[in-house]
Amino acid sequence: MTEEQPRLDAARHIRYWQRCFRSLLPHHYVTNDSTRLALGFFIVAALDLLSSPSSYSEPPRDPLKASLISPADRKHLRAWVLSLQHPRGGFCGSPHHVLPKQYAVKWDAVNKVESARDPANANIAATYFALLLLGILADDDGSSAFEGVHRINTLRWLKKLQRDDGSFGEIIDEDGYVGGSKDMRYCYLAATVRWALGGPEAGEDFDVDALVAYIRRGQTFDGGLAESSTHESHAGYAYCAVAALTLLDLAEPDAAAQPGRCLHAGIPSIPSLVHFLACRQFDYLDPSSGEDEGSSDLPDIASISLSDAPRTAGFNGRLNKAADTCYTWWVCGTLAMLGEGQVVDRDPARKFILEKTQHMIGGFAKHPGGPPDAYHAYLGLAALATMAGEQGDKEEGLGRFDPRLCLSRESSDRVAKAREALLAPPDDGSDDDWGYDTEKIKQELNWDETQRIIAQLEAKWRAENKIPVLEMDKWNPFDPPSLDELVGNSDGAAA
Repeated sequence: MTEEQPRLDAARHIRYWQRCFRSLLPHHYVTNDSTRLALGFFIVAALDLLSSPSSYSEPPRDPLKASLISPADRKHLRAWVLSLQHPRGGFCGSPHHVLPKQYAVKWDAVNKVESARDPANANIAATYFALLLLGILADDDGSSAFEGVHRINTLRWLKKLQRDDGSFGEIIDEDGYVGGSKDMRYCYLAATVRWALGGPEAGEDFDVDALVAYIRRGQTFDGGLAESSTHESHAGYAYCAVAALTLLDLAEPDAAAQPGRCLHAGIPSIPSLVHFLACRQFDYLDPSSGEDEGSSDLPDIASISLSDAPRTAGFNGRLNKAADTCYTWWVCGTLAMLGEGQVVDRDPARKFILEKTQHMIGGFAKHPGGPPDAYHAYLGLAALATMAGEQGDKEEGLGRFDPRLCLSRESSDRVAKAREALLAPPDDGSDDDWGYDTEKIKQELNWDETQRIIAQLEAKWRAENKIPVLEMDKWNPFDPPSLDELVGNSDGAAA
C-alpha cells in the first residue's frame, strides 16, 4: 500500500506571498536593501507561479484576470524596474543605488563618448532579475517586455565584466577593474543576459569559448563543479554551470545541427556530475524523534535491507552538510536540464519540503523548524514544480516550470518572445534601427554644431596650455555655460 503523500496548501502560500507583496517585510530584511530587486523577483515570480494559467485545473479564459498580479501592479512594477536601469548599461539592485543622470554619467572628451561616473552601482545579478521581472510583468505575449531596456549599452557593459580567464565578475569599479569573486553564479547570469538580449545578433557578444573553457576547468574529482578543479564542489555551482551552458546552446544559430555543443564541451564527465548530484539526497532523521541519537545496541544485520526506501529525504549542497530546502531545487533543477530528473526519489523529497520546512504561515524555511524567508520560500515552490514536471506530473496549485530560467513556463515563454522582438527587423525597413535612433537624437540635440563649437573650445584651451577635460569638469551640470557665449568670448579676446 502506497503511503499517502502530503499536499501543497497553495492558499496558505498565496497568503504568505501577498503579505510580502502588500506590506513591509520583517526587519531582518533591512540589511538586504541593496538586493531589493532580487527580493522583488522572488515575490513577484512566486505569485506568478501560483496563478499562471497552467496552475489551474482548467486554463482560465482571461489569464491576466486570473493572475495574482493585477494589470495596475504590472504597470507600476514595470516602471519601478526600468527606473533602476543605469544609463550606461545594466541595472542597479536598489533605488538607493540609482543616482541622477548628471551624477551617473560624464562626458569623456578624449574618446568623445559618455561614460559612467558610478559604474559600480550596476551589477550583473540585478540585471538578471530585472530582465526576468520584465518578462513576468508583460501584459501581452511578451513582445514588448524589453521596451525601454538599453540593450546595446547593457551588452557592451556585460562584455567588460568578462575576465581574461573566461569568468565573469559582478561589477565594474571606478578604475575599470572587474569586481566580485570568480564563481559559476556570474557565469550563469551573464549567459542569461546574453541570451535574453540577443548578444550575438546585436554584434556585442562576449568570448563564449573562453567561458565554456572556464566552466570546464571547474569539474572536480568527485564529479561536482566548483570555482576550479581544486576547490570544493557545490550543487549550487553545478546548477549555474549547467544552466549557463544550456543557455549558450539555446542561443547557438545552428543549435539543431549541433545540439548540446556547449554543454558537452563544458562538462568533461556528465555521468560523474549526475552521480554527484544523486548523492546529495539522503535520508533525513528528525532530531526530535531520537532516531539519530547514539545507541549502544547494534542493529540486527538480518533486519537491514538495501531495498528499504527512505521515508523523508532532504538534499545538501556539499558533503556532510545539513539538508536544506534550496538544495532540493539546485539539485533537481540541474538534473532536469541534464535530462536525468528521474534519478531523484520524489516522494521522500516532497515530504521533506512539505512536512519539515513548510511553515504554518506559508513559505518554506531553510532548515526544519526555522522561519520562512523569500529566497527559500520561492525555491521550495520551484523544487516542487520541477520534480513534478520530471515525473510527467503537475504539482497541484503550481504552474509548469522552466528550470533554465527558474521561472514559470508561461513567463519563460514571454521572455523568449521579448527576445524575438529584439531580433526582428525594424518596421521602417531599416537594417539598423539603433543607428536610425541615434541619428534622430543627434538631430534633436543639434549634435554636429555642438561638436564643432566644442572643437573650437578645445583648440582655444590647448593654445592656453590648458587641459580641455579639466576645463569642462569645472562646469556646473545643473547650469552649464552657453557654448556660443564661450566661443564669443574667445573670439572677442582674440580680436
